[in-house]
Formats: sequence, C-alpha cells, structure tokens
Amino acid sequence: MRQGIAFIWCVWSAFLVHSSLQQQINIGAFFYDDELQLEKEFTDVVNAINGPEAEQTFTLIPLIKRLRPEDGSLVLMGHACDLIDNGVAAIFGPSSKAASDIVALISNNTGIPHIEFDVADEEPLAEKPNHQMTLNLYPSQSILSKAYADIVQNLGWRKFTVVYDAEDPKASARLQDILQLRELHNDVVRIRKFTRDDDFRVMWKSIKGERRIVLDCPPDLLVDLLNISSEFDLTMQYNNIFLTNLETYNDNLQELTADNETFAVNITATRLLLNPDPQAYLQQYGFVTQQDDVVSESSDPGRTLLLDLLHDSLHLFAQAWRNATYFYPDRMSVPRMSCDFGPTGGRPWQMGRYLARLMKGTSGVNSTSFRTSNLQFDEDGQRINFNIEIYDPVDNIGIAIWDTKGQITQLNVKDKVQKKIVYRVATRIGPPYFTHNETAKALNLTGNALYQGYAVDLIDAIAQEVGFEYLFVPVADQQYGKQDKVTKQWNGIIGEIINNDAHMGICDLTITQARRTAVDFTVPFMQLGVSILAYKSPHKEKELQAYLEPFGGEVWLWILISVFAMSFLKVIIARIAKAEWENPHPCDRDPDALENQWHLHNTFWLTVASIMTAGCDILPRSPQVRLSEATWWIFAIIIANSYTANLAAFLTSSKMEGSVTSLKDLSAQKEIKFGTINGGSTYNLLAESNETVYRLAFNLMNNDDPSPYTKDNDEGVERVLTGCGEYMFLMETTTLEYNREKNCKLRSVGEKFGEKHYAIAVPFGADYRSNLSVAILRLSERGELYNLKQKWWKQANSSCFEEPDPDATPDMTFEELRGIFYTLYMGILIAFIIGIIEFLVYVQQVALEERVSCFRFLCGCCWFLQFPLQLTFKLAFIKEIKFVLRIWNNKKPISSPTPVSSLRTTPLRSLEKSAERTPKSARRIVLGRSSEEMRELPAPPPPRSSTSCSGSAREPEGEQEARV
Repeated sequence: MRQGIAFIWCVWSAFLVHSSLQQQINIGAFFYDDELQLEKEFTDVVNAINGPEAEQTFTLIPLIKRLRPEDGSLVLMGHACDLIDNGVAAIFGPSSKAASDIVALISNNTGIPHIEFDVADEEPLAEKPNHQMTLNLYPSQSILSKAYADIVQNLGWRKFTVVYDAEDPKASARLQDILQLRELHNDVVRIRKFTRDDDFRVMWKSIKGERRIVLDCPPDLLVDLLNISSEFDLTMQYNNIFLTNLETYNDNLQELTADNETFAVNITATRLLLNPDPQAYLQQYGFVTQQDDVVSESSDPGRTLLLDLLHDSLHLFAQAWRNATYFYPDRMSVPRMSCDFGPTGGRPWQMGRYLARLMKGTSGVNSTSFRTSNLQFDEDGQRINFNIEIYDPVDNIGIAIWDTKGQITQLNVKDKVQKKIVYRVATRIGPPYFTHNETAKALNLTGNALYQGYAVDLIDAIAQEVGFEYLFVPVADQQYGKQDKVTKQWNGIIGEIINNDAHMGICDLTITQARRTAVDFTVPFMQLGVSILAYKSPHKEKELQAYLEPFGGEVWLWILISVFAMSFLKVIIARIAKAEWENPHPCDRDPDALENQWHLHNTFWLTVASIMTAGCDILPRSPQVRLSEATWWIFAIIIANSYTANLAAFLTSSKMEGSVTSLKDLSAQKEIKFGTINGGSTYNLLAESNETVYRLAFNLMNNDDPSPYTKDNDEGVERVLTGCGEYMFLMETTTLEYNREKNCKLRSVGEKFGEKHYAIAVPFGADYRSNLSVAILRLSERGELYNLKQKWWKQANSSCFEEPDPDATPDMTFEELRGIFYTLYMGILIAFIIGIIEFLVYVQQVALEERVSCFRFLCGCCWFLQFPLQLTFKLAFIKEIKFVLRIWNNKKPISSPTPVSSLRTTPLRSLEKSAERTPKSARRIVLGRSSEEMRELPAPPPPRSSTSCSGSAREPEGEQEARV
C-alpha cells in the first residue's frame, strides 16, 4: 500500500516538474531613454540564462518599460501596475534617476519581488516596513562610508581635504564617516563643495598647498577637475588624491597623464572587486582588460558598475526561482495579480515573499554565477557583504582589497613601485649625523660624495637594501621643523616634505605628536632620551698627601700630640705602679734590683701599634696601666675606622661636582641657569607635559633673562663651555654622548628622562614607507645600526679622563695611593740609612778593639811578627760586609765587650780578669768573623816571657775562647 502511494507521488511530482519546464516567466524592468546600454545588458543576460532551447528549465520573458527623465510617480505607478497585470514574477529597476519609490511600495503591497541595482537613499526606520519586497545589489551607503574611512586611515592620512559635489544628495551619506572627523578635528579635515556650473579654480585655489585630497565626483567631471587642479600644483609628484566613486574607471586617465608632463600625482581609487573568471560575453572594467597579468586595450565602451549589478540581479532571481521550484513545484506558477490586491481575497502573492526570502538568504561567496564577489543581504534587503578593490586608475593595477570586516589586504605592491625615481632626502648640517666631507671638497667632488656622517651611511645602507637612488638636499634654514602659530606653515625638514620638495627627511629628527600630524614616520632607527649637559672642571692629579685628606691638619696634629702624650704618661703611670716592677732574674729569689719594662721605647711602640691596629708582645699588668691602655684602644679604633671610611671618597672622583644630580635638583636651585633648543622636541616635551618637575623647569626657563633657549645644539654646547659651570643644557642623549666624547670639558648629569625616538620622515601615504621600515629592521637585526653608531660616536684618539660610574664601586689607581707608597718607601729608606750608620759605627768600633787586642800581645815577638799590630777600617768593613752578604749563615761567635776608653787605663791583668768574670750572655757578637773562619785560623803561639811583661804569660783557656 505504501509503495503504491509513493509511486503515485513520484509520478505526480515528475508531471509537475515536466510542466514547470515549459513555464514562461515574465519579468519586468524599467529603463530610461539614455540607458540603452543597460537595456541591452538586460536582454543579453536573460538570453544567457535561458540558454539553448533543449536545456531550458524555464524561460524568462523580459517586459521592458521605458521612461523619460520628466516622468513622475504617476507614470511609474501606471507602468508598474501594467507589469503586474501582465503577470510579472519580479520587477527590476528603475535606476537612481527615479525620484519616487512608488515601484517599491506597489511591489510591497502585491508581493512581487522588487530588485534594484543602483545606489539608493538610506531608508528611515519608519519606511522599512514598506520596502520588505525590495532588494538592492548596490553596496550599502553606511558600509561604503566605513570602507572609505578605513582606507584613508590605512593610507596614513591625518590631515586632508574632502571635496565633493554639492548637487549629489547621496554624497553626504557616502562620506559620513570621513566628514565626522571634521567635528573632532576642524583644523585637520577641511571640506570643499562644488557644482557643475562653478569655477573650479576658486575651489582649488582655496586649498593650494594641500597634499592629500579625498575627491568624490561623477566620472564625467573627473578629468576636468584634475586638469584645473594642475594649475595650482595639486597634481605634483608628492600629492595624493583618493577617488571614492566606484565608477572612476570609466574615465581614461592614461590620456590625462600623457597630455600633461607635470601630472605626477599619486591617485588611488576604489571599485567593487569582481570574480576572477568572468563569463565569455563580459568585459573587464574600463577600456582595458586584464587576464593572467596581461593587459590589453579594447575599443568598445567599458563596462560600468550598473551593468555588473544588473547582471547579478538577474542571476540572483533565476537562482531563487530554481530553488523555489525544487521545493514547491506545484505552487511556483506565474502570478495573476493586479494593483487591486489580487483576484480573490485581496492577498499579496505568497510565493513572491518566499522568493524574496530566498534571495535575501543567498550567499554569493565564491560563486561563479555572480559578477561581483560576496553577495549577501540583511533582512531589509540591503547588501552588507562585498569587497572593494583599491587600485591605481592610471596604471589599472590593483593595490589592496578591503572587506566588510575592516581588513585591508595588500597585493601587487611590486608592480606599483616600478617607476624610476631619484629620491630627494632633506637633512640639516649637524655632526655626527650630517657634515661636509673636507677631503671630497678638496678633490672637487659633487653630489652625495660631498657629505659624510651617520645619516649618510644609514641612507646608503637602506638604499642598498631596498634598491633606489637618492640625493641629499640640506635645508636652507637648518631647522628640524616647527609650525608657525600664525601662518600654520612648517619650516625646516618637515616643511620641505610638506611642500613636496623632498621625499624623505633624516637627521636627529625626533618623532613628536605635532610632527605626526604633518608627516609620517618609519620605524625608529635610534632610541634615546633627554639628559643634562654640564661643564666638567679639568681633572687635577691627587697630591702626594692625598691619603691624609680624610682628616684635617689639626686632627693629624692632635693625633701626634696624643701619641707622644700617651707614651710619656704610660711611662709615669707604669713607674708608680707596683705590679709593673719585676725581678729580672726569676731564679734569683733575692735580687739586688727590680726592673720596669715600660721605658719610653716600649710605651711609644705600644701606642703606635695600637692606633695602627697592630699587635704587641708586651702588655701591662697593673689595673691603672691596663685602664689607660684600654681607653687608648677605644680611641684608636674610632680613629682608624673613621679614616678608613672616608679614605675611598677622598682618593677617588666618584662624587659628582656640585649638588645637581637630576632635573629635579636643577629646578630646585637658581644659581645655575639651564635651557634647551627653542621649539625643539625637548622644548615641546617640557611644555606639553603635565608632570610637576617638567612644568616647573619649563616655567623657570621662560622666566629667565636673558633667554636660556638656543637655536641649535652647537650654541647650547658653546654656552655650557663658556659658562664654566653656571649654565647647563638639556639635549638628547645621543648628541650629548657625541659632544662629551669630542670635548673633555663636558659631562652628563643624572639619568636620562623622556624617552624619544629618531626616525625617517616621509609624506603621508608614501608607498615606500613600508620598504624603508623593513630595511631599518633588517639592519638592526644584523647589528649594522650599532656598528654605525660606534663608528661615528666613539673617538679613537680621545684622551679624556673617564669619570667612574657613581653607582659602581670605584677602583683606586696609583694616582690616588701614590702618597702611601711614597711614605712606605721613605720609611724604609730612613730605616736603611739608620742601619747603615749604625753598621759603619760598629765597624769602626770593631777595628778599634782589634788594635787594642793586638797591643796586649806586644811582648810576644813571634805572634807580633805573624799578625799586624792594627786592623784598618777598610779591612774591617770588607770583612763585615762579606759576612752580611752571606745570607745563608745565621750563626756568629761572641766576645766580651771591652770599651775602648777602659782599655787605655786598665792594666792588662785587670782586663784578663774582667774577661773571665763576664758571663757568656753578656759577651759581644763579633760580626766580622764566623765560627768556620775562626776554626781555620792558626792557633796563636804562646806568649814569651819578657822583663817588660808582668804576671802569667799564659792566658786562661776560657779567655782565649772568648776572644776567638
């Protein structure tokens, strides 16, 4: 049973489909008398949709109503009702020339789909319910306005003039987002209007000097407007014009550039993006066709935007009819309606509303059936999705694509920059960025070879990276760029770029907000800040007594007095202290006398050792002496630590000269004047800042008389040098470092503040800006920017004294510590002199004693004949110095001390007895002879008896050993 029902349903559906294949669908269209090209396009597309008779699924029958410009709403209503009475399934048109929406109202009442393909006014919210059956393939005016604003922002334009046709009622809606900028920035965005009957010279003269123009005009007026603007230098090489009309391609601008040699303006236009593979019977935009990057000319009239939109509207209806027939084959029949609300019930055609919903829900993304890309609508029938191609109308080359998400995708950039241009680079004389090459002048060289500097090397490196030719053009006024408050004109490098006299500008040019409103900048090639340039007093060598500077002279005097006083007082205190008197011979319990070790030599040594934090092997025993010594130790510790704490500060140059260490300190005093370049970036930083310190510094500079401002950095450096510490100059850290390396009398004060950047200035919308930025980034990644700075900043022959880092631990050099070394050497020298004098005196004493010893053996003739009677000073000195030089021998024999004076009055026998009684501990060390030498000497012969000698002739054995 179920299979039978299914079979019958299939047969019935096949019958209905077969019947629908034979359907003839009437579609109506409105065209004005001068729209013959549109009418022809309409019939051509209908024939293409119908196709061969054997492949027809349905046949579209076009019913065309022709209109005249004077026809009003009544005529339109009559034609529309006539089309509905003829059973049309859709109505196309009329174009925007119709001043009434009567067709849309009738279609909304009868349920017949109404499809528009031309620009229309924005519908008020209250009127939208009366246009539910209307679809418009022309892009929404509000979205177009957003697209134009995005493109202008992408071009980098911040100051421009909008020029549009005052007679075009839709121009304000099309440019509303751009015009709203004027409400915020009246001095940045200017508005100019014109009519067809106006003298365009008056309008162009009022904006002479403007370099960026947004022009919205009909295509037939474009050539005339541009030709007249050339008289006011608005079509020069550095000017930019943005054309907003989507049909600009209809005018052949190639002829304009061929006829006018000075026509070098950079023109950017927009058009709807077309699908890449059009049907065979369709042509590309304008008078040329482009297929696979091959451009060919065409003698036929170029296609307009309305032709493509009409094409897409027909395909949209045909696609919706096929889909509706597939889902409702029995209900998709030709409507039988009239302006009197249908034959029965007065209800509108329901399938017409279904067709309208299908068309509104159509997604034309990546569809080859439509001429324009991304065909989508909102619920009100307004087209909300489309792509705009940004292109060069002169060369007919696409540059970028805008989509409704606000994204702009670049394309064919390489094709756009193929023109051979010698770029003019504006700059100013100022080392180390740009200076004259004296060697090149002497060789009579010309061109870029005349100049040298950091900017010259940087531009040369960028030119090699990108591939372009350039020519340096120093500005006449030697200014960076400042806007006159009255005339609003810029001078210097910025003025050269604005006046189309240079393609780019480079030097120590800082990016500021004011300059960004006039020109554009690349990515920075140098980062810096602002610091204080000050005068540095000439470096003075430390004096020999520099290590004494931690204490004043009177302190050292009191220390010496204290050392001597304490030494004498200790002797007195020790002598009255009972515990300090001790037995010199501990083994003798009943000594004849007691000894006190605290004589002046020991007390002086202990006092000096204490203040020098050295040890001592003798210490006091009595409480009173210990108390006095402990008090002295406390004093010595404080003195030694105070000296050590202040020594480094006095021996190094780590302290800044004066009390100024920052801009805050500089602003808090009035003795030292300070300034900066008048109107420069540092001036603007202080003037426009809201920070208290910056504002205070700016007010102080303004109130100073004479003015602390300078015209350039060189004048500021000169004032610092001549001021000798009474004037400081605020300047960029990079220039400050260069001048500090160049002149040893300059120094920097404090840390840098106010971060800044140097960059290359270019005109707004310059297509080579991105290439310059990419080249700068590549040079930075390879380290070439760092190498360039090292080349021009570091002076190879600089002999300036380098100030140590105040934040780092200072390193003491020999210059600071030489006084201490000299003191050490002097002390050692004095010690040696005293030792040498003592040694010579002792040698003389030894020689004298040897002569006396020989005298006692005068009666021994044999001994007298073998040994000399006397030992001269020379022989004694030689013997003694030989022993001194034998540093490996540490032992010496001893002999009894015998004063020379006593030898002359004491008899010989008394001397012998005295020698026997002398203990070994009291015997003198004979420095002249070692024990080895004495053993090698022959034994002296026994003395002979003589009548002149009394007593025993033999000396005791102990006495002989003592003399040996």
